[in-house]
Amino acid sequence: MRPMDQITGKEQKNHVILHYLMNQEMKANWNGQVQTMTVLQEVPGGEEIIVQWAEVWPIGEGSTVVLSKLLARYLELHCTFVKQLAPHKIQLKVEKVLIAKKERLNPRFTITEEGMVNVTNIVSSKTIIEANMFNIPTLVRVNFEDYRKRMMVRSGEAGMMDIFKSGMERKFDVVKSTQKILFIKDATNPESYRMDAEGFLNYEDDIEENVDKLAFAARDKKIKSELILPILYKNELEEIIPIGYYFLQTKDKNITEDDLKFYQTQIAEMIERIKDANLMTTVEKFPVLDLSATGLKLKISNSSLVETLPKQKGILLELVFKLQTPFRFFGKIAWSHKEESGDLLVGVEFSGKRTYAEKVRFEENIEIIKNNGRTAA
Repeated sequence: MRPMDQITGKEQKNHVILHYLMNQEMKANWNGQVQTMTVLQEVPGGEEIIVQWAEVWPIGEGSTVVLSKLLARYLELHCTFVKQLAPHKIQLKVEKVLIAKKERLNPRFTITEEGMVNVTNIVSSKTIIEANMFNIPTLVRVNFEDYRKRMMVRSGEAGMMDIFKSGMERKFDVVKSTQKILFIKDATNPESYRMDAEGFLNYEDDIEENVDKLAFAARDKKIKSELILPILYKNELEEIIPIGYYFLQTKDKNITEDDLKFYQTQIAEMIERIKDANLMTTVEKFPVLDLSATGLKLKISNSSLVETLPKQKGILLELVFKLQTPFRFFGKIAWSHKEESGDLLVGVEFSGKRTYAEKVRFEENIEIIKNNGRTAA
């Protein structure tokens, strides 16, 4: 990790954007979601840029987006969303430009001896599962259908399990944004729309006030109960992502609290099954190019990892010093860069706690690297 310098002058900001970032792909982060955006142009007379995105995020005016890029030094643009110009073009105001200083808080040391330090047994995700998936991954789709059928055995009625999509009814958007359950035990009774329990939505307060009209419509349509359960996936950084929902409207019988607990248990089991099926372990050894007390730079040649790692937030790995017992780390993906050769350079930031003995042994190895090698730029 190294400290950052902030560029405050308008002319300096413009210089960085115009000379280094035009038509460049940058990693974009909003609310924990990540995609690639391309800087298309700078808006004349201001500190705003127009960028192209592949994935349309449901982003509001004033929301913060961080764009990052590894050039000669690591660079970040801290922006606020201004407006959407076209389906795949948006306008951002550049609030801050940050560039990494040359001096690091924890110096990196180049590995000069081939094979001295490697990374192996990388545990990563096969498929990136995120809140705004356009296409539902096969392993998710298969599990959704399997568990939907299991829950149908309990309910006796065909529920729906799917990913959240644009253009849905407001109640689905509210379930997604709040990650709370919508449960109307008796759809014909207005009081059922006024749920006041932790983790549950109050339909009258959160979605629509005219619950008397809704209860009347439910009587007319012979709807007894309604349930929307968010399907919450916890990613490698322990972030909770609403990837889909289970929706059930019953006409034969009311949904009970026991039914609700059963459906919640089934969804929790399904999420664990998806997570287990989505993990892969790559046992190849990959060279560490430089190392510090807080992270490392890694060279990846495996074609599958070359494609998937830039989209991931973190991985489990074993760091192996020559002729030693491996260190097992969780690492955050700080940056990645694909070389002309097709190999991928990856910056990994260590996360998690080590025992005192592990810390001492690791620092001893860093000292050996320091004495044998040289400081990385």
